[in-house]
Amino acid sequence: MPSFSYRYTCVRCATPQTWGTIRYRCHVCGQNLRIQRKADADSPSAMDIVTTFRESETEGMWRYVALLPVEAHWGSRLRVGGTPLIDCGDDGGVRLRIKDEARNPSGSLKDRATELVLAVAKRAGCTGAVTASTGNAGASLACIAAAQAMAATVVVPASTPFAKLAQIRAYGANVYEIGGTYDDAFEIAERMADDALLCCRNTGVNPFTREGKKTCAYEIAEAMAWHVPDWVIVPTGDGNILSGIAAGFLDLFALGITSAIPRLMAAQAHSADSIARDWTTYDETVALPVSPTAVTPNTVADSLSVSQPRDHFAALHALRATRGTCVVVNDECIAAASRTLAQRFGLWYEPSAAAGYAALQAGFASGRIQTGAEVVLLGTGSGLKSPQCFDDVTRPPACALAVLPEGHAPGEHGPLHRGTCP
Repeated sequence: MPSFSYRYTCVRCATPQTWGTIRYRCHVCGQNLRIQRKADADSPSAMDIVTTFRESETEGMWRYVALLPVEAHWGSRLRVGGTPLIDCGDDGGVRLRIKDEARNPSGSLKDRATELVLAVAKRAGCTGAVTASTGNAGASLACIAAAQAMAATVVVPASTPFAKLAQIRAYGANVYEIGGTYDDAFEIAERMADDALLCCRNTGVNPFTREGKKTCAYEIAEAMAWHVPDWVIVPTGDGNILSGIAAGFLDLFALGITSAIPRLMAAQAHSADSIARDWTTYDETVALPVSPTAVTPNTVADSLSVSQPRDHFAALHALRATRGTCVVVNDECIAAASRTLAQRFGLWYEPSAAAGYAALQAGFASGRIQTGAEVVLLGTGSGLKSPQCFDDVTRPPACALAVLPEGHAPGEHGPLHRGTCP
C-alpha cells in the first residue's frame, strides 16, 4: 500500500514539531497544529493512490487510509463515513447535492474526527479520551469509545440539548455538566487531559480531528468521479469542519487527483459569527488575526454556539486558500431552511446543518452563487438531536441575514451586507 511520512506543523508560524507522540499545540506560539504530509522521491503517484481506494475492501472512511496519518490497525465495529451524496437536482437555479452525514453511527459528521482521534490514541497507549462539547462531539466520542471499550469523559454546558445529553449517557460516558459556557468546558477538558493516559479530543486542538473530517471531502470528490463542485457549504462554529474540508480538497489537488478546488462558504449563526466578522477585517496584505473576535452566542443552532472558535486561524486560512466567503443567518432563516429541507427533500437536520441551506439561499439571492453552479451542502447532523428546536418550525419566516458583498474575494472584504431571506 502507498505510504507517506508525516510531521506536525504550526498552522500559524509553520514551525515543525516532532512526530511520534500526540501533540496539541505549537511549542513556539501556542497555536493549533496541522498534520503535514512529506513528499519525497518514493511518494506514490495519483494513480497509485486512487487504485488503493478502488481496490479497498474496507467500507467507510478507512478506504482512504493511504492518505491518513495512522495505520489501518483499528478494526472498528462501526462504519464511519461512506455516507451518501444525495442529488437533489435543480434547486432554484443551482444543482444541489447534500452530503448526508446524519448516517454516521452517532448521527453526525463528528464521528469522522472521533474515529481517527481514537485510532491514534489507542496506538499511543491511551486508555480513554475526554472532550468538551455542546452535544455532537460528546455523543460521537461516547459512541465510538464504547465500540472500542475505551473510557469516555464529556464536559458539557448545562444548556446542552436534552436529546444530545441522553445520547451521550446512553453510550455510558462520564458526563460533567457545568454552569458555564462551551469555552469553559473546553478549558476544563484540556486540563483533564494532562493525564498521559487520557487523550484530548477537543475540536481543533487535537490536529487529528481535522484529518478525520477531511475524508468527507475525499468522498464528495470520488462520488463526483474526481471532479469537484463549484461550492461546498460548511456550517461553521469552531471552524474545524471548515479547515478539515479544505484540507481534504487541497490534498486531492496537490496530489493531482483532482484538477480544481471548490470554493468554501462558511455558514454561521447570527450571534455566533466570530469567523465571519474577522473574515471582513483583513486582506491579502494583512496577517490573519491570531485571536478570534469574541462574540456572545444566543442561537437555536447549538452546534454553532461558540464564543471563541477554537480552530479560528486554520478556518480563516481555509477560506483564503479556497477563495471562500462567509454568510451569517439568523434563527428565523434557520427554522425556515429546516422546514424546506425536510418537506422538499425528506432530510431533517439539526439547526446547524439547516443554517447551511439558509446560507445557500442567501448566497444565491445575493449573486455570490451563480445560476447553474454545482453546490454541495454538508448535512452535518440529524434533526433528531435537537427536536425541541422545531416546535414552531411551521411559522412563516421573517428573517434577516448578512452576506459578504457580491464579487468580494479575499483581499476585497468590506462590511457585511444585510437583506431579507429569499
